[in-house]
Amino acid sequence: MITRIVLDFINAENAPQTEIRNYEEWLRGSFGNTFAETFPMEYTIKYHTTTASNLNTDWIGPRLYRAKLEEVLRGALVPSSPDVHYISHFRYPTHGGFAAYLEPFTHMTDLKLGHEVANIDPRGRILKFANGRSASYGELVSSIPLPALIPMIEGVPSDVREAAARLACSEAVIVCLGIDRPDLLDAHWSYFYDQDIFFTRLSTPHLQSPKNVPPGCGSLQAECYYSPKYRPLDRTPESCIDLVIRDLIRCGVLRETDKILFRHAMHIPYANVIFDLESGPALAKVHGYLDDIGIGYCGRYGDYAYIWTDQAFVSGEKAAQRAIERASRAR
Repeated sequence: MITRIVLDFINAENAPQTEIRNYEEWLRGSFGNTFAETFPMEYTIKYHTTTASNLNTDWIGPRLYRAKLEEVLRGALVPSSPDVHYISHFRYPTHGGFAAYLEPFTHMTDLKLGHEVANIDPRGRILKFANGRSASYGELVSSIPLPALIPMIEGVPSDVREAAARLACSEAVIVCLGIDRPDLLDAHWSYFYDQDIFFTRLSTPHLQSPKNVPPGCGSLQAECYYSPKYRPLDRTPESCIDLVIRDLIRCGVLRETDKILFRHAMHIPYANVIFDLESGPALAKVHGYLDDIGIGYCGRYGDYAYIWTDQAFVSGEKAAQRAIERASRAR
């Protein structure tokens, strides 16, 4: 296997440059056939719920490191190699979990909770909510996922509705487990490429902060991906728990003797943007329409981009600044 990977990588290095039409072609051209087929193409099916040949390359950025030939050779000959992961460090709150990041912002604004948007009138600049209330607005910035936002807007042209419906995303079932020991894994997150392993990615919240669990305990979060467009969710979230536990034992992460102190499954309807071959033209159509009617958008599912938390904050700041500038021009 290692020999084939190295030889394929060398062949890919020396192959003539050709037009890259999709993610599969990019993988083969970047890493060679053996590595591409064995690792990222397999993981793509589990994580994006569709094949690499059906994805574009707009989203890649720094996520996939393309090694130099000397690095490939060194990795084939020695048991350890430099860490070139695109994330070298991250911060996590000591207390309160991930939501603690947001807590200070609750004191900076007048939040109106319990208001689900049901209708947007862009001409009258009126929001109608599912609880029967309504409110006028001067400028509007939305982080609602575009496929859900567009049907709420009055007077949307049919071609824009159709474009929004073509935007694909994954949904996730997150299985959370509390275990009676902390020595489960030494990694903050792990990726499982094998098709016969039920979950796709595993994280260890107790390693991010010891306050996330009681003393002497460990925790696991397993991510299981589906999508309405390519792999519809065909079971209840709760039915995923036993399948995750089964495969954690198969992988050696859990032992048969481990005591599971807590188990829970939750459904996340919007997980990751799927950059399939339809997404580029569809997104341009939807964003162009929102720009025309003066509705701002931000965040992972407003921008419809593969962005992290810090980038989502910046996206919101930029959208707010654009709204302020629009309001100033209108005066």
